[in-house]
Amino acid sequence: MEFIVKESRKVWIPNHPTHGYRPGLVDDNAESGEFLTVFDDEGNKFQVARSEALAVDAACLTGVEDLLTLGDFNEPALLHNIRVRYDQDSIYTGIGMPILISVNPYQNIPGLYSQETMRQYKRLAAKAPSQSGGGLPIHLYTVADAAYRAMLSEKASQSIIISGESGAGKTEATKRMLAYLAELQSSKSEHRGGRRSVESQVLDANPVLEAFGNAKTVRNDNSSRFGKFIEVEFDSGGKLLSAQISNYLLEKCRIVHQQPEERNYHIFYQLCTAFSKGQVAKDLQLQPASDFEYSKECTEIAGLDDDAEFTAVLDCMSSLGFTQEERDTIFRIVAAVLHLGEVEIVACARNGSDGVSVAEDKTLPLVCDLLGVTSEQMNDVLEHKTFEDPLTETIIHRPHDVSSASFTRHSMAKVVYARLFDWLVWRINESISHKNQQKDVRKIGLLDIYGFEVFEWNSFEQLCINFANEKLQQHFNMHMFSLEQRLYTSEGINWSHITWQDNQHIIDSLDKRPLGLFCLVDSECLMPQSTDSSLFTKILNNFRSSKVIYKASRFGNTDFGVAHYAGEVVYSVETFLMKNTGKLSKDVVSLFKNSEVELVRRLFTDPRFAPPEQAPARGAGARSARRGSRQEERQRQNVTVSMMFREQLERLVEDLNKTNPRYVRCIKPNGNKRPNELDSLDVLRQLRCAGMLESIRIRRAGYAVRRPFKEFFARFRILAPNLVPGPDPDYRSLCQRLVLEVEERLGDAAKQQKLWQLGQSRVFMKEDLERKMEQMIVESAKRQVQTIQRCWRGFVGRRYFVQVRRAAMTFQATFRTLQQREAFLRQRHAALQIQ
Repeated sequence: MEFIVKESRKVWIPNHPTHGYRPGLVDDNAESGEFLTVFDDEGNKFQVARSEALAVDAACLTGVEDLLTLGDFNEPALLHNIRVRYDQDSIYTGIGMPILISVNPYQNIPGLYSQETMRQYKRLAAKAPSQSGGGLPIHLYTVADAAYRAMLSEKASQSIIISGESGAGKTEATKRMLAYLAELQSSKSEHRGGRRSVESQVLDANPVLEAFGNAKTVRNDNSSRFGKFIEVEFDSGGKLLSAQISNYLLEKCRIVHQQPEERNYHIFYQLCTAFSKGQVAKDLQLQPASDFEYSKECTEIAGLDDDAEFTAVLDCMSSLGFTQEERDTIFRIVAAVLHLGEVEIVACARNGSDGVSVAEDKTLPLVCDLLGVTSEQMNDVLEHKTFEDPLTETIIHRPHDVSSASFTRHSMAKVVYARLFDWLVWRINESISHKNQQKDVRKIGLLDIYGFEVFEWNSFEQLCINFANEKLQQHFNMHMFSLEQRLYTSEGINWSHITWQDNQHIIDSLDKRPLGLFCLVDSECLMPQSTDSSLFTKILNNFRSSKVIYKASRFGNTDFGVAHYAGEVVYSVETFLMKNTGKLSKDVVSLFKNSEVELVRRLFTDPRFAPPEQAPARGAGARSARRGSRQEERQRQNVTVSMMFREQLERLVEDLNKTNPRYVRCIKPNGNKRPNELDSLDVLRQLRCAGMLESIRIRRAGYAVRRPFKEFFARFRILAPNLVPGPDPDYRSLCQRLVLEVEERLGDAAKQQKLWQLGQSRVFMKEDLERKMEQMIVESAKRQVQTIQRCWRGFVGRRYFVQVRRAAMTFQATFRTLQQREAFLRQRHAALQIQ
């Protein structure tokens, strides 16, 4: 966009060394030409091409909370507005109602999430349901309240999709909105027999899941290493009934290995600290976390008290109904995983060939005791591998080498912990998901899933995480751009077409059959002689001419790059096949199936926790029975990690498509996790990748509110009481007359803004017009209520007056009667005296 720059006018300085864009003052005395001479606030001089000079909207210099209200909107205005508000500790900025930009402050802002603040938003929304948060600064509570009110008024399920890079504050945003939805229930809660309310239990689930599923990474001290979708169910009156949590792809490799300056899952450090203070059983035999191979990389987080966090986890477990036996067993399994990392495997000769043995110390017996298996069985699994000859069906035993034995030990640690986590989610759901017979159930779903990740070394987990972000970005694009434009076209609405960055070609390169990247990895996993090197060769050959997937020549010989929507990421194919196969040795399965610890045994026999690709070890049944199940077993074993994850993602997107979505786009202000520091260039990159500029343009150009004619007329007919529909009403005509009447009442300014249009089947309106009409309904209802009150007071007054008058007349008649009687008695008495 080109602006005519007048004298003494401020323009945006592009490519500013510290701010990306910065407002500057045009030098009035400089010679005219192709370039303007511009000075920033510090007096630095810049040359800006006159043809590219963008005028500064004064509103964004002080910061506006709704970007749709900016007069001249452009990328510099977006960035500067975010920066100004961040400096004011105003970390939330809206794009109308469905999109909220949230910048992580990396500090506690006094009063931002206090109980009183929550109640203020709740009280205001209760007074004016059509204006969630109206009169208060835009907030996460505004989004949560809008979803709740829309669920009730539209009688449809809602969703809030929280997205952003790792460390942008997604988990915190999810917790705050969940807390607000629970606060809305505070007046409706029923406590029977001392049982905790459902909303309290939903909130108590978070600390438990964070302890077992969150960890410190380089970019985030409390990074969610799994995805979760929380569906909160309400009845038709808005009362919270139950909740359900779905979890996605826990990062297993973190259990046995962490990058420098990163921690394992929080529970390991909490448990070690609790053991040192005598809070858990002595038979766990734990030491400081720094003494364990699986937790020694980094043991502390600044400002975090593991002991206090563990106490909170225990309290929440009690609230959720975990028994003491369940808690003790959980901690036994967690401790066993730590001790498993200390089992020492040494090379030795076995029957004239290389083999291994487990060092004779007390570690292995301790692990076996905690997991309820025998030392002999565990030794056998770690020292030998068993497989079946496919031709003769003969069981063959071969000794492990050090590498494969260590791999088996790590695999056991990962699978035991990962399945324990799945069981925890199931157990929490048993507490917060209550069966009810109500048919009219509505939901609000909150999606908190991994942010886009780029590390120095990126592997299979990062590819899956970034693919999930691609799918969510596509969902955002579909709802904000593609579906919007299709609807306007089909309804015959006049508007300005918006171009936007579609990422479908990226998703196709990763997921499209038969030669998408994931399909190649899956097929290579089925090949008996495949290696990471052979996979790398196939990737290069298949994507030789691709602009999305390419060889990262400046890196290692096994590295390839992917041009994601959020930026380029280089992945190493090392361990891709191993991580994607996810196959677990049948010996390991058999070992834990026979555990004396019920929970451990259940993790390997219950299909809810044992993935379908890991069939239990064969029994001693007939050979014919084994042949009959061979094909079914092969099918189960051919299911890869990526297949299951992509299937989960498809189901998730299908669920989201059934809801009316709202979006919280979390932004990370800097890579140092420091407060009051904003890296303008990186923030601008995140805003571009999130499609915020296009979102604002389409929200400004489009019509956010669209209601079918009949629904619109039923909602707003109170504003035009003279419009009475006939037996076969033309709702389109009625709606047109109704809106024209409203427009007439609002004045000429409303007519000039083109706040509404009529489509083929519905009314399209700007949010501003809907807010005004809703306010008019409130005012109209208030006037009618006042009229009713006046009439009632008049009726009551008249009735009271009649009653008083009747009573007065009765009193007067009685009084006169008494007077006459008294006079008569006096006269009679006098007459008798005379006589």
